[in-house]
Amino acid sequence: MSYSAKNAVRISGLLSANIFGDFDQSQLTEIALTAHEYRYEPGQVIFQPGDPCNQLSIITSGSVNVSFNSEDGKEVIVAELRVGDTIGEMELLSNSRRLTNCIASRKTHLLALDKPIFEGLLTNPAFTKGLLETICRRLQQSLLFAEGLSIHSLETRLARLLVSMSETHGRRVGDGVVIDRAISQSLIGQMINASRPRINVQLQSWKHEKLIRLSGNRITILDEGAIRTISRSPLADS
Repeated sequence: MSYSAKNAVRISGLLSANIFGDFDQSQLTEIALTAHEYRYEPGQVIFQPGDPCNQLSIITSGSVNVSFNSEDGKEVIVAELRVGDTIGEMELLSNSRRLTNCIASRKTHLLALDKPIFEGLLTNPAFTKGLLETICRRLQQSLLFAEGLSIHSLETRLARLLVSMSETHGRRVGDGVVIDRAISQSLIGQMINASRPRINVQLQSWKHEKLIRLSGNRITILDEGAIRTISRSPLADS
């Protein structure tokens, strides 16, 4: 790939993040020239708690799971970040080390900007506006996650996850919506803080009620209305 073609790909990667949406071509070209590229295989650790944070990263392909480890060693996934999402902005702003685990869930490509470049961009109103929007959205997601663990039953948390995944990975088929992503029950458990056996019991119950269909590690939602109703349940019997 030629130098100009490579830089064009980098610019496209920058534009996948809303923080660069208002930048003109010359600004994007200048930023792209400073970017570093990193590639990760599924399951590869990108960083761990306590690691220093010296870069702002933009996901240009693939996805990553952000997680914490409990005292008993159980991993709880608090967010799945996808193309266009950024990593490291809060640590850079607070001058702190990494607080979470970050692991590639697929083949993933990151563009990274060094801290001095990030700090220089903070003088740009368009960048800071996009950055604030990103942080607010991330905070809302964190609050929803905490709310789910605090007051909602496993059934509701699982239904919420299926609804969310159907919106991001869903593909309509003849009798429902297939979540077009293989996901194990163990991974589901990590995403809603529940054991794999309890996840299996609930999925099998919904399968028996013909709300979903299970095929290996893929789930098809057959009754969207019922699953959405469960996802809005106020019950907290977990």
